[in-house]
Amino acid sequence: MKRLFTFAVCASIATMVTSGAAYADANAGKSLFEGAGKCANCHNISDKKKVGPGLAEITKRATEDWLKKWLKDPPAVWNAGDDYTKKLKETMKKVDKPKPAHTTRPLSDQEVADLMDYMKTL
Repeated sequence: MKRLFTFAVCASIATMVTSGAAYADANAGKSLFEGAGKCANCHNISDKKKVGPGLAEITKRATEDWLKKWLKDPPAVWNAGDDYTKKLKETMKKVDKPKPAHTTRPLSDQEVADLMDYMKTL
């Protein structure tokens, strides 16, 4: 029985490793936010607006799905015109702007996961 349990645990770990399952890392997300991603240049981690909106409790205001899409392709989300984006445009007084001021390099799935994990701490 003990060997069966050990085998099951090892098999589960091996499956996760070989399936490419990514694990989010809030510390890596924070480093990305403050460093190479330069998110902190335009966003406060408080609720105070900078160039972009403050991100305190952002995961309570926007859905995880919306945030992931935004992190992957801000112009596409900006142009999609969903309800949250409309509200964001109104709040930021950018209703008539053709594109967001958001100009970051493309993020990998791992970077998006790490940033999401970090934003959940704000």
